[in-house]
Amino acid sequence: MKEKAKFYFTFILIFLLLPINLFITKKPVVLAEKENFTDDSLLIRLKSSSKIYEVPAYGEVEEREKLISQMPEVDWVEPNYLFHIESIYTPQDPFYSEQWYLEKIDAATAWEVGGFGLNEIAVAVLDTGVDINHPDLKANIWHNQEEKKDGLDNDGNGYIDDIDGWDFLSESPDPRPKLNEGYNKTAVHHGTLIAGIIAAESNNNEGIIGLSPKIKIMALRALDSQGNGKVGDVIRALYYALEKGAKIINLSFVGPNKSRFLEEALEEAYKQGVIIVAASGNERSDASSYNLNLNPVYPICYDVGKDANFIIGVGATDRWDKRADFSNYGYNGVDISAPGTGFFGTLFYDGGNSEFQSYYGGYWSGTSLATPLVASAAALVLSQNPLLKPEEVINILLESTDNIDILNPNFAGQLGKGRLNAGKAIVYTRTVIKEKESSFYLVTGAGQGGGPHVRVFDLSTKEPISSFFAYDKNFKGGVDVAVGDVNGDGEEEIITAAGKGGGPHIRVFDIYGNAHPHFFVDIKNFWGGLNIASGDVDGDGLDEIIVGLGPNGPPYVFVYDCLGKEKRKFLAYDKNFKGGVNVTVGDVNGDGLDEIITGAGEGGGPHVRVFNGEGNLLFHFFAFNKEFKGGINVSSANVFGDGKDEIIVSISKNASPYVRVFDSEFLTLGLQFLAYLPDFYGGVEIASRDFNSDGQAEIITGPRKGMEPRVRLFNIQGNPISEIVVYDKNFKGGVYTAILKKKTP
Repeated sequence: MKEKAKFYFTFILIFLLLPINLFITKKPVVLAEKENFTDDSLLIRLKSSSKIYEVPAYGEVEEREKLISQMPEVDWVEPNYLFHIESIYTPQDPFYSEQWYLEKIDAATAWEVGGFGLNEIAVAVLDTGVDINHPDLKANIWHNQEEKKDGLDNDGNGYIDDIDGWDFLSESPDPRPKLNEGYNKTAVHHGTLIAGIIAAESNNNEGIIGLSPKIKIMALRALDSQGNGKVGDVIRALYYALEKGAKIINLSFVGPNKSRFLEEALEEAYKQGVIIVAASGNERSDASSYNLNLNPVYPICYDVGKDANFIIGVGATDRWDKRADFSNYGYNGVDISAPGTGFFGTLFYDGGNSEFQSYYGGYWSGTSLATPLVASAAALVLSQNPLLKPEEVINILLESTDNIDILNPNFAGQLGKGRLNAGKAIVYTRTVIKEKESSFYLVTGAGQGGGPHVRVFDLSTKEPISSFFAYDKNFKGGVDVAVGDVNGDGEEEIITAAGKGGGPHIRVFDIYGNAHPHFFVDIKNFWGGLNIASGDVDGDGLDEIIVGLGPNGPPYVFVYDCLGKEKRKFLAYDKNFKGGVNVTVGDVNGDGLDEIITGAGEGGGPHVRVFNGEGNLLFHFFAFNKEFKGGINVSSANVFGDGKDEIIVSISKNASPYVRVFDSEFLTLGLQFLAYLPDFYGGVEIASRDFNSDGQAEIITGPRKGMEPRVRLFNIQGNPISEIVVYDKNFKGGVYTAILKKKTP
């Protein structure tokens, strides 16, 4: 029989069980003797597809891997590696006070300065399952808002009824541990312990408190109840977390084999703005701790030698800031250390099984437990400003550590930057935010039925800084908003247009609602409402005001200066079209001037047309099926960072809330995503701007009609990065949005 050692891939759940005794003993788990084995299958990716396929190996892994790798259509093949718990440690140390580690990392300062975390931030726990009904966790379990419990795949992600997460082993929507035959008790508890360290509820007269007790836990079961699992399941869970908007992924396992597929998945997650936190691992059963510089393990070491430090590698320390004697070390992997001994935590509970009759217990140790402390600290940092990039969060955590080299002279430089200090991290974050917060404001206008209410929010804090009525407060036709420096004072103004029933009235304000000159569009007896945009379309250094008429008027586009002088007027569509014209501006050809972009309203087909400042047609295309008549909204910005503004199009009504981004040169579709639930047919208002200064514009959406006024912010991958409810949640008349750049002092 062929030796299979080269294919052995073990992921190790890293923890210790500590009863109240003086000395530490080690006891291998049942599976510890199962070394050098691999699953009887292979993972394959073809050159023609990004999909990973699992195929049987029929007991001939080496032979079939070699044979398949030589096929010209195959891009990569590797064993479907297995992983399992390597060892469990049973220390016999004195009883530690519950959650001593919170004082060690100064959690009190973190909470006092930065709060308990935002509930919109989800940390994905890829583990043996999480007890989602635990009394200290159930309030903080992430729920898939795009799914219903109806036996259907409502969000179209391939998982039916995945409301509370997913079990990738049993292919079920129940991510709790399963007490299958041969289960290991400690492995069963593992994921629930980690979840409690991160986000056990606060002030509920129950159990313990997580470091970030307001954020959400995305429970994804990728390891079984013996601690075993396949790399293929881990990859699927990781992509699930990525698709469903997890901001942080906790990986409390290691393994000696390197999977190219998992490495690529982790890199992709980082590129899409996700923070990856991974354990360094515990010493092997032969008691020789890994020096990661000599013996790399994974996933922690995947970023060694890479341009980006895309994994936060975590080692464990004791209550005296010394390296925990089981913790792996090495500058090739360990970025930071955190307490990881003597933890009292949340346990899996099963009233029908005598072994699982307690909701809490201890005492536990391991880098498995140090890792969620860092993941939770990352969640607190991100809660201060959800627009922080992964590299910024990582830098904050590392630069705010306490140096422990002097306490560990034999491991100086091998335990990362230092020991986690959550209090310092949050204080430092506030400094970083203050440096970044002078960038942009979110401007909103209420849709029909809500009064002409304009609000201005600081994007850094999500707090409103001003609120005013653009027209008589009794007017209920809605108010469109745009921004631009229309008077050349170096500061962008807010421009408003009255909606249906209000007359063709344009007004200009500063951010606090102080009025500038106003005017009426030169169209008689028109009450169908206006759509507006602003940009420099003629190269005079001032932003013009671009106006499109709403429904029941001719499809005119007007170009005005801030004093109401008409500079241009032209027909965007056939003169008989009465569905309205939506407008935006963007430099789509890179000539330094904004072009005027129009989208046809209801009844006109999804027709996008692009004009120069003179009103001459440059090009046009259909953004959706030509037969669609629900109307489209348009925006434009440099989404892909290529130096030219892309054209962004959204559904106006009568279809799922799709947003599409088109390359403006070749008119190819570069991105598509759903802004809200697929069964929401009320339409999407859109705006766009690079408000985090990374060279790639973000996309802002607001519901057009029929749902709460939830404005969402999306990154270049179409993943939501933040959201704000901008009016009373019961208001369902729609939201118009714009992004205003703050004046530079």
